[in-house]
Amino acid sequence: MKCSIDSGTILKYIFIIYLKRFLLGNLQIILLFSLGIIPLLWLKQGYIIANGDDFPFMMNPQATLQNDVYLWSSHHIGGSQPVSSYMLYEVIWLFFRSLGTSVGTVQIIFHVFFFAGAGFFMYRLSKTINPEKKLAPLVSSMSYMFNLFVLQTRHNVGLMWTYVFLPLLMSQLVILLKAQTNKKSMLIKNGIYFAIITTVFASFASINVANITTIVLVLFALFLYYVAKQRRHINLVLQRLTKPFAILALFNIWWVIPILNYFALTPSSYNPYVEATSWSWTHERASFLNLFWLNGFWGWRPEYFPYYNSYSNPILIVLTFIPFILAATALLFKNDKSRFNAYLMLFILIFIFLSKGLHRPLGQLNLLLYEHIPGMTMFREPVSKFTMAIMPFLALLVGYAVDHIANMKIGNNKPTRLTKTLTTTLFVAIFIIAAYPLITNPIETKTEQLPFSSYIKIPDYWYQATDWLNNQQDNYKILITPPDDHYMMPYTWGYYGTDQYLERLIQKPIISTCYIYSYKTNPDITLALQQLQSTIKYNRTTEFKAFLDLLNIKYILQRNDVYYNFTGRNIIPPNEMQTFLTQQPYIHLAQKFGQLDIYEYTNEKPYLYILNAAILQQTTIKIENITILQHLWNFTSLTEMQAWQNVTQPDQLQINYTITQDNNALKAELWNSTWGWKTIDSPLFLAQYGNIYQIEADIRGQNAHGVHIKIAEYDQNTNILNATYIAYINDGTFNWAHTVFNYELSNKAAKYLQIQIWHGHETDKPFPNIVWIDNVQIYSYTTILNTTGLDLIFQNTTQNQPTTILNYTKINPTKITATVNATQPFILAISEALDQSWTAYANGKQYKPIPLYLGLKGFYINQTGLLDIVVEYEPQKWFYIGCVISLTTFIACTAYLTYSYAKTKDILQKLKQRLSKKT
Repeated sequence: MKCSIDSGTILKYIFIIYLKRFLLGNLQIILLFSLGIIPLLWLKQGYIIANGDDFPFMMNPQATLQNDVYLWSSHHIGGSQPVSSYMLYEVIWLFFRSLGTSVGTVQIIFHVFFFAGAGFFMYRLSKTINPEKKLAPLVSSMSYMFNLFVLQTRHNVGLMWTYVFLPLLMSQLVILLKAQTNKKSMLIKNGIYFAIITTVFASFASINVANITTIVLVLFALFLYYVAKQRRHINLVLQRLTKPFAILALFNIWWVIPILNYFALTPSSYNPYVEATSWSWTHERASFLNLFWLNGFWGWRPEYFPYYNSYSNPILIVLTFIPFILAATALLFKNDKSRFNAYLMLFILIFIFLSKGLHRPLGQLNLLLYEHIPGMTMFREPVSKFTMAIMPFLALLVGYAVDHIANMKIGNNKPTRLTKTLTTTLFVAIFIIAAYPLITNPIETKTEQLPFSSYIKIPDYWYQATDWLNNQQDNYKILITPPDDHYMMPYTWGYYGTDQYLERLIQKPIISTCYIYSYKTNPDITLALQQLQSTIKYNRTTEFKAFLDLLNIKYILQRNDVYYNFTGRNIIPPNEMQTFLTQQPYIHLAQKFGQLDIYEYTNEKPYLYILNAAILQQTTIKIENITILQHLWNFTSLTEMQAWQNVTQPDQLQINYTITQDNNALKAELWNSTWGWKTIDSPLFLAQYGNIYQIEADIRGQNAHGVHIKIAEYDQNTNILNATYIAYINDGTFNWAHTVFNYELSNKAAKYLQIQIWHGHETDKPFPNIVWIDNVQIYSYTTILNTTGLDLIFQNTTQNQPTTILNYTKINPTKITATVNATQPFILAISEALDQSWTAYANGKQYKPIPLYLGLKGFYINQTGLLDIVVEYEPQKWFYIGCVISLTTFIACTAYLTYSYAKTKDILQKLKQRLSKKT
């Protein structure tokens, strides 16, 4: 009997067999990929994702990249910037946008990479650490991917790249440390791979130095273990790492230069509120219990997460503790990995302790770290950083534990493939269920309290207005109004976030008071912008015109689409802002685009001008304070104590509350309390809208609970208008804390102010809760811009003066050229707050900037004649040199890898030929 099977059927069966083998052999990878593309479900065509601190980095990538490669930004009167280290990230953006991909789609592509990449790289780390474990890589990667709470930071570029690449970098380091061969070529190859991964990864994460420090801490933990394990051969291990780290240094020098320049070499300083104690309110959720389910994040509140209430479900809460329970279970298994697992758990616990920050218990111990370890302040909000460090270690232990459980014998029976599959599936399902919003849409953050969606459409009139401004053929600055009353602004079209998008859309130099709220600021710029804000707010037209002149402002972009009456905000309404601008005779409405008005200052002053040294001595242009001591309560007399006692209610919420004098201090004792805040109130004191009030006080506590300060405003009839949270003091028993803060009235109708010390809500401290107050001082001061001699400054800008600028060009933010005809020494003044890294060159001589006024700088040129002057920002040269070094290293390494690959391939080919001849 003949068997008739055609060739098509044979090919079909062969294809099915190979497909089956492929699917079975790569089932875990296919599963990872399938789950990794979940963020595609979050795509909303036509929208971009933006809210809070995060905005798409490149709306117009070509123009943005062109400005971002410079280490100096002309925005906000000028300052150094670190964004040049994001160059690789921006190039990727440029690539996708050049393909015609929308901004929202590019964002989702990145989220897919974040999600899938985290899984694949964790898979590789687990296989590298535990090569003998078959199930551990899949479980570790699933645990790592489906971690809801660590992904709360998914919008932060640096943190997300850290989360994705950290496991890959760890696995590459382990390969170097575990290398059993001394073969030079293999070590160099792995070293080059390690350097390339680090360069890409660290440059993306670099703007936040805490990200880099977290990476270093995690890698150092692994390094310590393997060095200790190979301590007999420590010299060999260190030699093995010498070349990789040398290559690493050369590869990374291009992005290290901008970071060092920004954080170490510029005169900018950190705002006082960046201190850990000022951020202690963000540590309030960081209890050990919350950290064990990886949710010590301060913002875990109903106004920030629409799915917040879902986690009141006890089943979900229990499921979120499973990773830590599994990790602890991994310590119970006695085998060759016991020490390594214990070591991982040790570092997990160390990072949990650091994540806790100033949260009790042991808060004072953490405070010592902040006070005595240089740079520790970068972890002012420690949960978001150290949770990242916990996650790869935790995922390794989780994968190990599940693999061990799945392979455990039941009686004398070995586990079957089915039982292993079911066990693994059960735990993977737990990870997915516990983080179910990742399956739905965790990007959307619109809530009842904050009705602003993460998905926004920027109105067309914004593109039209910014295009018009970008196309103006001059170097003048653009003032953004109304002034920001907080670092995030609400808009009627749905955006609620920082003014970062203004710098992304507008390529011209802008001046926005949002700079005041930055973490790292130039004190001179901050003072000037604060005064500019007050000038607008309190209708000081003469000062306003002076700022327009001195800061080289020509255009004013008035945002009429700001949600000015949003609850709790103090934003100048559009009609008042428009009235203020139109009443100035030197300002006219130039263009109108939808809800945006562009005003033009018709008497604009130049960016570069000549200033005579003698004239400069006749000017007194500076911000001055007129200060008056309004009140002082040091409680040395009963009268002062009784003044506070008379306005502090003794029967607040039916509790036993007493105020007495104690050692020349006011003493408030709370003897019982179940609910509600208790307040210690000062007498009302007169206040004037437009004045600033500096308030100082010493506060001490014993068993006190949640002590903080509010300022209440009252109208003419002593009716309360509002009460504003000002400062957190401390909790528990603490020594005298000296508090200083400034306050401006938010309501024009306010005539009186009152200091309120709040404490005792749902106190868990033993009674009595005691708070002492002493040395309360209130200073009222008004800041003014002294403009003496302002009319003399710009008289040399006309062509009939002895020294004249014939022409000048601002080539880029870091280089200016000018031709000057000078009959006497002069000051070349520039409308920017230059730092000492700027240098002017004239006829081979160098000049450093000198201070003029309001932080602005100039160069005293002691030469005459026709001068060609070049003004440059020196660090930009270092950046170019660093780029050349890194690029040369990359080309050399690529050539080496290509040669090595070709050589290896040739050897294998010859070996195959020899074996073929023998057979």
